[in-house]
Amino acid sequence: MRVRADEHIAPAIVQAIGEIAASDGFELTSVLVEGFGGSTDVHWITAFAKDGGHAILTADTDFLKQPPQVQAVERTGLKVIHLPSGWANASRAIQAGHLMIWWRRIEEQLSAMKPRECFTTPFSVNDAAPLRKVAIDFQAMGKKAKKANRVGRSASR
Repeated sequence: MRVRADEHIAPAIVQAIGEIAASDGFELTSVLVEGFGGSTDVHWITAFAKDGGHAILTADTDFLKQPPQVQAVERTGLKVIHLPSGWANASRAIQAGHLMIWWRRIEEQLSAMKPRECFTTPFSVNDAAPLRKVAIDFQAMGKKAKKANRVGRSASR
């Protein structure tokens, strides 16, 4: 299963997970290393899906609140693992340790997930804690995007 980490996850951490923790059949790559640094999320998500990608690993705290990203997930059918908000503010060592501890369960969850589903890890090291499903409101994001387009068109007149 091909998983792409967004720009909020250091390429060194992605490389370490790929080399140390990833199981056979799982490939974790970084959006930055794959040449999409500076690209919009919609651009790299769409390109990754067209190239046979399966899932996104994101630490973007507002990823699920932005209509373009949510609509890209809906269009492409990619699965999403969204790291907890505390993760982004932690040191790189804590971030790396967190992903190392959770990676096996992330792989298991990705294998069991349906397209367009999102799960998050707790920000803990509890070996028994499950990943938690996060609802993505595709309908609300679609309405929000349409409203933004209407406002944008009327402002440009």
